[in-house]
Amino acid sequence: MCAPADIVNNIECTRRELLGGWMNGPGPAEAIRAARELHSATELLLDAVAARYGINRNDLHCLEILEREGPMNARRLARLAHLSPAAVTKVVDRLARAGYARRRPSSDDRRAQVIETTAEHGELRESVWHPVSDDATAALDGLPPTALRQFTGIARRLAEVTREHADRLA
Repeated sequence: MCAPADIVNNIECTRRELLGGWMNGPGPAEAIRAARELHSATELLLDAVAARYGINRNDLHCLEILEREGPMNARRLARLAHLSPAAVTKVVDRLARAGYARRRPSSDDRRAQVIETTAEHGELRESVWHPVSDDATAALDGLPPTALRQFTGIARRLAEVTREHADRLA
């Protein structure tokens, strides 16, 4: 049996645990089931948020990238969103029309433009995401620091594995 810290750091140990868990009942298989439930709930939430914003999920994804990473050029947004430059141009056009993002001249290169979120987006973001953040924080509040570190490590590793498989399938 892998120790919790080993599950985060040792891929082979994780693989053995997962394979054994599918056959032997409770264990990592139940954790994966919980992760899948979280993923499904997150998908429902993102659908509801996109509807509230009046945009599609792809546009919401790009808006989230801009919010998380800060202002950037279209090429970088395309790379981070795994979209073509032409697709990003259309996304930014829609986000600008909705009032959530804008283009401004780059301070480094006067020929280039930078895409950034707007104050209007900030106000809507606060009204939509603040309650979600508060409730998620409350759900994790009682965990001891060691458990939070383990959870954070596991969540990051699962996100990494998920991205790797998305790249593999793309």
